[in-house]
Amino acid sequence: MATRRYPFDMFDEMERFVEQMRRSMYEGVDDVRSMAGMGDAHVSIEEGDEGYAVVVDMPGFEKDEIDLRFDEGHLLVEAVHEVTHESPVGSLSRSRHVHERVSVPGDVVVDDIEATYRNGVLEIVVPTLDSPGEDDGNRIDIE
Repeated sequence: MATRRYPFDMFDEMERFVEQMRRSMYEGVDDVRSMAGMGDAHVSIEEGDEGYAVVVDMPGFEKDEIDLRFDEGHLLVEAVHEVTHESPVGSLSRSRHVHERVSVPGDVVVDDIEATYRNGVLEIVVPTLDSPGEDDGNRIDIE
């Protein structure tokens, strides 16, 4: 005997599937990773012996469109990519914005922060100290 399916059953199944995907994505996430800003780009943080490695997926941006700063214990990533297309109906513009704020625990060696941007991936190495130190806001150059 066949079971009768109602039209909205598929939405319940889809919701269960999405929740299962969400759980598998965040399985094993520790406190440091959960501090990453859940904004416009995928951010991952790994803790190592010397500090943290932060990876931000930002495809489609140019290096000069990205502003990277460290200020008061937070790594700030902001970027704007604007594109204008000419069409038969006139100019069409669109822009993509990224704003991420990542809390970095510990005493950061601000002058030793390094960042590279290649193939749409921003990689930032944030070294930390064991002893407390001064923390002033600094702009970080991206190579």
